[in-house]
Amino acid sequence: MEDPREIDPREILGPIAHIYRSHLAYMAKELETYGVGSGQFEFLMLLYHRDGVSQETLAKILKVSKATSARAIQNLVKEGYVYRERDETDLRAYRIYLTEKGKEMRDIVFKKLTSFIEILFSSFTLEEKEIFRLLLHKAVIKFFEPGFEPPSTDQMA
Repeated sequence: MEDPREIDPREILGPIAHIYRSHLAYMAKELETYGVGSGQFEFLMLLYHRDGVSQETLAKILKVSKATSARAIQNLVKEGYVYRERDETDLRAYRIYLTEKGKEMRDIVFKKLTSFIEILFSSFTLEEKEIFRLLLHKAVIKFFEPGFEPPSTDQMA
């Protein structure tokens, strides 16, 4: 018999996944007129904090494949939001930098993100918003620790 204190993973992960997918869909729709596709705004968001990061580092931080990262960067270059520059210390690598157009998009992206958050929190009290924020930060902190990697399939058995 199941322990009644155990939480069904679907009760936690289902809503988180739904919020994430809704967030991506919302941002894709809102940024479509700017030529920024689904998920690409996440690359811009990271570059607003760490302009000049390597393409490989972007992929690692955003937890996407190198191919996904390359496609996103390629589109952002095509739209004029970023440019690639060969890394002087590692000629195989590229660093990604915001263009002026990319920097100008910052306020637009943040306004769209704020609009999504307002929808998400529309039925929350101020206290509930703060509790939710604190609990999310507490829950996610492990995933930002250096060296965190999901367990390999042989460790899961």
